[in-house]
Order: sequence, then structure tokens, then C-alpha cells
Amino acid sequence: MAQTGINPKQIKSFNDTALLYLLCSEGPLSRKDIAAKLELTAAAVSKISKRLIENGKIRVIGESNKNADRAGRKEVLLSLNSDDKLVLGITAELESITISVCDVSGKLYKSKTVEFNADIKNLIGTIKAFLEYNHILTQSLIGIGLCVVGSVENNAYSVWDNRKLIFELEEEFKLPVATENNVKSYALAELIYGKIPDETVLFFKWGTGIGSAVTSGGRLLSNNTSELTEIGHYIVNPAGEECRCGRYGCLETVASAKVLSEQTGGLRLDQIIQSDDKSIINILDQKINTVALALANTATILDAGEIFLFGSMFTNDSIAKKMAKQVCRYNSSLEEDAVHVGRFSSKSTYIGATAVGAKEFFFETDEYLV
Repeated sequence: MAQTGINPKQIKSFNDTALLYLLCSEGPLSRKDIAAKLELTAAAVSKISKRLIENGKIRVIGESNKNADRAGRKEVLLSLNSDDKLVLGITAELESITISVCDVSGKLYKSKTVEFNADIKNLIGTIKAFLEYNHILTQSLIGIGLCVVGSVENNAYSVWDNRKLIFELEEEFKLPVATENNVKSYALAELIYGKIPDETVLFFKWGTGIGSAVTSGGRLLSNNTSELTEIGHYIVNPAGEECRCGRYGCLETVASAKVLSEQTGGLRLDQIIQSDDKSIINILDQKINTVALALANTATILDAGEIFLFGSMFTNDSIAKKMAKQVCRYNSSLEEDAVHVGRFSSKSTYIGATAVGAKEFFFETDEYLV
């Protein structure tokens, strides 16, 4: 009979990853603090930290000031060694593409947003020009984080042939590519760079497109073939217009930026969001109500304890507050402060792509399992 359970190599990989994530989310820590937070022995932390220092993933940055007035040996602080671990990020939206370079801790170095173009050769040319202009060598990059609209595996909701795009990127830049849905990638960023509770959390994006993702137990639910959290394609009006997914009356056909523009005389999304015109505010309130109902129902099904909002619609505090109020009106188990704008909402054009690449090529490389 085959053996089951976790082998020593898996334990080593798991412990390394746990320590890296801890330093990423909390900053520099002493070995003693690391041991306490990870519930490991001091000897185990010494072995793990020695290994990670040797392979260049963490570094010693000096002595802790904690208990500085006490005599005896000072505690040494450990930190991520992230300065030269750079990720090339590509984030696709329905109307734009953001190209970025960040280190694995989420620190932005350079970024550029261009108008969306579905031509893969054109995109690669734009990326090459971006790297050349900013004097960034591909040798300085550990990999590419690619965030796509819709499903990674199924092109039904996508805007590219994702497999072809990944192949072309790997061929051109000689770098590995990690891919995720753009909404799920934002949720992953909140997990890596923030502090997400173990309870189920629903992430909702509202901007040029509409989408959602779920985390539970501190992990991203990332089955790319599942449509459970494709909230933008929930049917809210069976007699509505045809959606790009082939269905009729999806939430995107009712409340997307395109629909809002059509119903407000061709205004841009930023103009709609900031408008004080009563007729436009009335249209927005109707959309907020429709979206809030879908969100409340989804939160009920998932038993979500929190809802993180992000996307261009929620750059207006009033819209975010109205959304929270309406969601809680339809789902009384949620408190209004449980529905709020995500911590990295202002970084959503690049932070998800960084998280996807950092996870795959730095935090969870499984180098001991090969």
C-alpha cells in the first residue's frame, strides 16, 4: 500500500513558504517572534532562516530595538531580500492593459497603462518598448505575472487565446509565466500583502467589467473551470441583452461601464462617478441596488463574513457607502463595516499581477520537491 501524509521535503517547503509570507505581511521580525507566530521551535526557525539566507530569499538587517534597555544579547531582525526579485506584471482589463515591474514585496518600480489591444504581437512589442525605455533587463526578472479577463483555462469569457499568449510571452522573454483571472489575482494580493481573516471573504470588482473572487481559510478558491464566483455573469434580467458570454441579461449587461455610458449620454466612467447630476445619480442608485442584491445573495450562499470592494466605481466613497448599506439591507447577517473598499484598491492595476508572479516564483517555488 502506498504511503500517505506529508514527507520531510514537503514539510521543509511548507515551513519556508510560511516564514516568507510572514515576513512579507508583517515586516522584519526576530527569530524568537517568528517561532512564536509560526508555532515552531527556536531550533526549527534557525534551520529554516539559515536555509533561506543561503539561497538569498531573506537577509539579516540588524538588531531589534525591542527591550533595548535590557542587558544581554540583542535579537537580530530578519527581512525579505526582495530588492532584486522583480516581477513583470501584465494586467488586462476590457479597455486597458497595465504593464508593471514590482519586487516580490509589492513595491512598484515602473508601470504604464495603454489602451487595450487584443493583438498578441502588438502587446509583446509594447512590453519590449516599456522594458527598454525603463532600462529593465529581462535577466533581472524572476518571471511574469499575467492577469486575464475571465477564465484562464476557458476562453468563453476571455479576450485572448490565453495559451497562445503564454507561449508567445515565454518564447519572447525567456521567462516563466504564471497566470490568473484578474479579479482572483487581486484577492491573492490581499492574502499575500494584507491580513485576510480565515473566514470566507467575497471580493467584488466593479469598473469597466464586473467580477468576483472568494478566499476561505486564508486561501484563494481558484478552480478556473468553475463559474460559481463569476458574478458578472449571473443572470439578473432574463429578458435583457445578450452578454459577451452568450447568455442574456447578465449583471454585466445591466451595470457595466459600457451600459452606464450608454444610459448617461456617452459620459466616461470617471465623469459618471463624480457627477452631481440628479438624473445620473438616480441611474447609479438603480445599478447599485441591482448589484447589491446579487452580492447579498452570493454572500448568503457562501456564508461570507466580509466583502471587499474594489475597482474604479469605488473610488467614489459615496458609491462604496451606498453599496455597503444596500448589501446589508438584503443580508442582515452582515454588518456595514464588513462591506468595505479593499486595502489595495488604489493599486489594483498592478498588485494582482505582482502577487501571481511572486507566489509562483518566489514564495511557493517547491524547490525541495523536484
